[in-house]
Amino acid sequence: MPILRSVEETASRLAPARRRARIAKLGLAVSAAVAFAVALPLTRATHRGHVKGPATALDAPASFRHAVQSDLLAAGILAPAQAPVDAVTALS
Repeated sequence: MPILRSVEETASRLAPARRRARIAKLGLAVSAAVAFAVALPLTRATHRGHVKGPATALDAPASFRHAVQSDLLAAGILAPAQAPVDAVTALS
């Protein structure tokens, strides 16, 4: 039984393995393309890329603003600034 094999024997033994490897690579590439083709529309359908309605201001309701302002004014926390009676401007 010779240890060295001829080139033809080695090539004939490797041919089926190369064929299986080529088919596996092709299958992997096709499955990746199918996964991408399925994932792309799903992400586009679920991602908000643009506003579907008009934008609204993020502001507190008017009743809440009025209640807070009246509470602060009643407690004396928020009041108009009082200038001293003898306020003068400096002359240079």
